[in-house]
Amino acid sequence: MRILFLHSSSDMYGASKILLITLQMLKKNGHKPLVVLSEDGLLSQALKKEHIEVRFIKLGIIRRKYFNFKGLINRFRTLWIAKNQLTELCIQENIDLIYSNTAAVIVGSWVARKCRLKHVFHIHEIIQSPPWFAFLIHKMIARNADHVIAVSRAVKDHLSTFIPQHKISVIYNGLDYSSLSSNQNLSKELSLRPNHLIIGMIARVHPWKGQSYFIDLAEALLQKKSALTFIMVGDAYPGNEYLYDELNAKLETLGLKSHFINLGYREDIMAILNTLDLFILPSTAPDPFPTVILEAMSCQKTVIATAQGGALEMIEHQVSGIHIPLDNAQEAAKIISPYLSDEKIRRAMGQVAQQKVNADFSLVSFEKNIMQLLTVIHEH
Repeated sequence: MRILFLHSSSDMYGASKILLITLQMLKKNGHKPLVVLSEDGLLSQALKKEHIEVRFIKLGIIRRKYFNFKGLINRFRTLWIAKNQLTELCIQENIDLIYSNTAAVIVGSWVARKCRLKHVFHIHEIIQSPPWFAFLIHKMIARNADHVIAVSRAVKDHLSTFIPQHKISVIYNGLDYSSLSSNQNLSKELSLRPNHLIIGMIARVHPWKGQSYFIDLAEALLQKKSALTFIMVGDAYPGNEYLYDELNAKLETLGLKSHFINLGYREDIMAILNTLDLFILPSTAPDPFPTVILEAMSCQKTVIATAQGGALEMIEHQVSGIHIPLDNAQEAAKIISPYLSDEKIRRAMGQVAQQKVNADFSLVSFEKNIMQLLTVIHEH
């Protein structure tokens, strides 16, 4: 099959990592993927190294910063141009199927309809607000998708309000955990104090990803144990750099800067995870299926996540990880507190976590499910 993939960014966060894995396995199975991105970046560079064809067309990605009159005019104009360019590309390249790897890329729907091609959405998001936008985007997906891949049951349940269940398949992300193994850590680079417990989070800086809540958790945990160091990893979307200033101001106000290290964007994720004693992903809105949780579990880390979204499917509370409330730092600190001093419990939980990702979220299962689904869609 000649498959046109449309994706919203050229970073290397979760959805981009899964796209790269999908493209690698399609190429291995004899298919010919063609990827269109809006801009060059780490993902496009990785694709070129894999000899996967990539083109650049401004796709009119839907982001909150465009939710104003001028922004909407800009998006409509960009989408119109993208539709014409992609239509021409589909004809030139004899495309068989269009695969939109996020709900933020809607132009594929129009192109598939115009070219009479099958269209698949791979949904990595749970879109709840603003309500008018969530309603429109879900109606558009329902009308223009031959099939929808949901990354978790949480995503499927959310989409089922708008889309018939028979059109949605849950396919959990899978990683090649053997390729992720590493003995490197950053203790020397960061000059970490040997008597300190290291707690970290890795996520794109965004209000719902929970960096501010992570700071609240740190304040509450430091009341129980002072020998703690907290590491934050991740950058913000261009134009949202002000979020860094807000986080730094909060740390200053609370007097916590001496306990925090902010690394910004990093590619050496496994070395960072190996440095941590505890990994926390304190998302304050449902996180569909965070790839970084799989990575942390594969490193045998005690993973702590708010009790919502895909984390409820990835982690069994107090067996392979810990669930905490999403809006109560003091209560969350009480739940986390026993794990601050008991390394034996942390190690045992980390081992169970590693066993779970190998059993339930393997690359083999992901590849099998994706390949079977695409074959069925193409043949019908």
